[in-house]
Amino acid sequence: MSSKSLLSFVIYGFLLLSPCNSLKDTANEGTREYFHTLKINSLAPSEVCKESSKAVNEGSSSLKLVHRFGPCNPHRTSSTVPASSFNDILRRDKLRVDSIIQARRSVNLTTSVEHMKSSVSFYGLSKITASDYIVNVGIGTPKKEMPLIFDTGSGLIWTQCKPCKACYPEVPVFDPTKSASFKGLPCSSKQCQSIRRGCSSSKCTYKSAYVDNSSSTGTLATETISFSHLKHDFKNILIGCSDQVSGDSYGESGIMGLNRQPISFASQTANIYNKLFSYCIPSTPGSTGHLTFGGKVSHNVKFSPVSKTAPSSDYDIKMTGISVGGRKLSIDASAFKIASAIDSGTVLTRLPPKAYSTLRSVFREMLKGYPLSAQDTFLDTCYDFSNYSTVAIPSISVFFEGGVEMDIDVSGIMLQHPPGSKVYCLAFAELDYEVSIFGNFQQKTYTIVFDGAKERIGFAPGGCD
Repeated sequence: MSSKSLLSFVIYGFLLLSPCNSLKDTANEGTREYFHTLKINSLAPSEVCKESSKAVNEGSSSLKLVHRFGPCNPHRTSSTVPASSFNDILRRDKLRVDSIIQARRSVNLTTSVEHMKSSVSFYGLSKITASDYIVNVGIGTPKKEMPLIFDTGSGLIWTQCKPCKACYPEVPVFDPTKSASFKGLPCSSKQCQSIRRGCSSSKCTYKSAYVDNSSSTGTLATETISFSHLKHDFKNILIGCSDQVSGDSYGESGIMGLNRQPISFASQTANIYNKLFSYCIPSTPGSTGHLTFGGKVSHNVKFSPVSKTAPSSDYDIKMTGISVGGRKLSIDASAFKIASAIDSGTVLTRLPPKAYSTLRSVFREMLKGYPLSAQDTFLDTCYDFSNYSTVAIPSISVFFEGGVEMDIDVSGIMLQHPPGSKVYCLAFAELDYEVSIFGNFQQKTYTIVFDGAKERIGFAPGGCD
């Protein structure tokens, strides 16, 4: 079994730690301020899709965001989550982190501005897409609904296409010969030359290779993209049409890239949405979130500016502090001199060593009444709650430049180790590099707003269930 399926299992298990499943949040019944009083139970995840009760922004174009193993995904290949070891799954998430570091190192090899614009994931070693959240996008004329993983760390939109040399089984495959709007990109075109791609039989080709040895290879084309509820389409969007993919799929046919590259969907529709999009990741696999383009920005969204030192493809902002149980941690300011990448494809949040060690120490202090479990290779703060019917865990908030405070949802603080057990671990890890990463596990239920035109990222609670 490949590492892609391994990650799917752990994310599914992570999501069981939620107000609706393995743990129920009864914070309003809690006896201490800044603590979540949680009731432990063994409820299985629901097989009934629960639509989010939250309304999307007025005037926006929204896609339903679903977990690929959950009942809300019409293309899921199985309701049974692949079984594997917990450490192997976390190792897969670490590969995503490693690929981010490799991409940034390649940019730092030169000070050339033009090189920085081109030395991004699409043109070299791509970042592993570790997300398990998909959107259904219409491609072609007439349109065919294709389930794509959304990824703020990737640029290209690609899907598997016929004729397939090697494609994912049991999921939709796009047939360009049946689309009236499909136009292969010739090697002589300015668009092909500007992105420095290869050529095969006069066709512009691409290859996205990942550090776990998976890849997508095919030709570039322009095509019509559509959302099911919109009357208008998006014409002449650059996409990748892959006739050869490697790795595993469990309900997705490709990737919808949303980074800051010119080839991302956010950039290609800038004349319509002005590079404004947002998303909300649901707290459980049985609930829906949303990926939304355009619309009015709510007054309760608090923004932080994109770092001036961020690579031209990534979304970096400055983290300024952390609080645990209402206590602002005393962390040396030097720990927050580096940027924090807001990434939809990394699961666990990675913090600088000084920040993580302080967080871990205070978290352990506040849970000293519960027995620590055996230390894991990747996670070093785990607890065995087998003998408890309720537990009290402290709230965790992170602070970003601009006065932004994000109180992490209870479903994003601890995770099961392994899924199905009553051992839970602090869902943060250490990263000793020139960037920290704010992962999707901590982003759950928040609306995360990416305003490319104004170069800022916003946060608002209560975006989805």
